[in-house]
Amino acid sequence: MDYSDVRYLLSKKPVDDRALNRVVLSALGEALGSRAAGGLSIVELGAGVGTMVARLADWHVIRSAEYTLVDRDAESLAAARDHLNAWAARAETTDQGWRVSADGATSDVRFIHSDAFVFLTAPDNHHRYDLVVANAVLDLMDLRPTLEQIWRAVKPGALYWFSINFDGETIFLPEAPLDERVMRLYHRTMDERVRDGQPCGDSKTGRHLLQVIPKSGGSLLAAGSSDWVVFPSHGKYPADEAYFLHHIVNTLWVALKDHPELAGGDFERWIHTRHEQIEGAELIYIAHQLDVVGRAPGAARA
Repeated sequence: MDYSDVRYLLSKKPVDDRALNRVVLSALGEALGSRAAGGLSIVELGAGVGTMVARLADWHVIRSAEYTLVDRDAESLAAARDHLNAWAARAETTDQGWRVSADGATSDVRFIHSDAFVFLTAPDNHHRYDLVVANAVLDLMDLRPTLEQIWRAVKPGALYWFSINFDGETIFLPEAPLDERVMRLYHRTMDERVRDGQPCGDSKTGRHLLQVIPKSGGSLLAAGSSDWVVFPSHGKYPADEAYFLHHIVNTLWVALKDHPELAGGDFERWIHTRHEQIEGAELIYIAHQLDVVGRAPGAARA
């Protein structure tokens, strides 16, 4: 199978839709209040293929906003344009990017191809944004310095919504004897990941956010679980979720195929069995995650 990050991001949209914690999202809506109707400046880090822009409009969380999508992957941003163009009832080019409208919601969208740290530290973005969104991305970053840079880019007391933050538990069913070792080693790769010479991962990001945010000066308004749960129904997986599962299993293979604690062929057989279980609509996958919403350091906005 050929694996594509763009297809993976699109395939996980319905998985995220089920997982996102509605109590936490409701707290975001309440904190936004009347500002959700217009005048918001939003930045999304690791925005991928643009599914969150459409989701926040479809779920009536945001009605009008300036929405900046930031991602280091140019292919994903190109797919975001295609996705939003297909989703919107109307899309038109503006001086800043695109204006997309659907179901009474309108967003002026900018697509920024950039590393998150480079973007957040740019002088033009100092205390610029009313809301920062990060979905399934903070567990790929070094949390404390990332928060420091986020607080620099948002206005004092601005809102944040950090969703789908992995929190140390991966489950495959049916269970297999090698599961515990595979998951322990895979989670370790998250903790030891380095990019551009810097740490960039944490297998327990979800719970650590609950501690690190208050220590950094931010406040918590709500938190709750947002577990991925993927299972077959009536002999098949919905939408493209079989591909989503294949991609997850392949991610484990790429991360651990050369690990000395998994030598001897057992891990290769484990991977093969998991792919076969997906093809037979037998595999169940659960990943424990947390959503949090709150305010950046500084005075709360009215």
